Amino acid sequence: MTLDPTEAASLLAAACRDRRTLDRFSDTHEGIDEAWGHAVQDVDRARRHSAGERLVGAKLGLTSEAKQRAMGVRQPIVGFLTDAMTVGQLDLATLAQPRVEPEIAFRLGVDLDRAITAEEVWEVVDAVAPALEILDSRWTGYRFRLGDVLADNTSAAGFVVGEWQPVDASTADALLARAATFAVDDVVVATTSPAAILGDPALAVVHLARHLERRGETLPAGSIVLAGAMSDAVPMERGAVFELAVEGLGTARLAVDLG
Repeated sequence: MTLDPTEAASLLAAACRDRRTLDRFSDTHEGIDEAWGHAVQDVDRARRHSAGERLVGAKLGLTSEAKQRAMGVRQPIVGFLTDAMTVGQLDLATLAQPRVEPEIAFRLGVDLDRAITAEEVWEVVDAVAPALEILDSRWTGYRFRLGDVLADNTSAAGFVVGEWQPVDASTADALLARAATFAVDDVVVATTSPAAILGDPALAVVHLARHLERRGETLPAGSIVLAGAMSDAVPMERGAVFELAVEGLGTARLAVDLG
């Protein structure tokens, strides 16, 4: 029997409020697929809007083959970001099993509502920045299938973005060549590159654009797009300081205060 998306959204919201994790819905219900997961997201987004949250962007997840294999999901996934997820408004002490991962953020210079090519990405994006995403899955041990993780808004909990850098004709190639280091308490835990994201992080914007066109949705100019992780997520601990440094782009930093 399929679980009603509205009921599923309520169960997930209650688990979030109580800092509980759940066994994945796909273990006990039929029809927990991509379309169902996005239907639950739609309910959640409407609930957040009614509560006063404002949509500020979108995020991509599982944008590397290694991450897809590890999570058992064979495609990139799309979730949404609201102003309540920005570090400073997000209460980190409310999270159940938080992790942090290093990302590249894009800022839209125009409304995005149609499929685009990789070359057209630099016509719709006006700035890039290093970013850190905070994940917090409702699924025990981050064990999920595609419909589960989509229903949970792709584990999106929060984000911090470094200083925006304007794009120009050289940005596409330069971005791929830049080195990145992800450190926790000044200890480097990953040396990576934006190219770790789908081979080219601009392809995350391409994937998002196709997703928006299929759903008849528009992401307005000024919105943030988190392109996906450049390395594995690291568990968040009280007092830890996370820092992502990307050559030529600057840094994104998160100091964890769990109360």
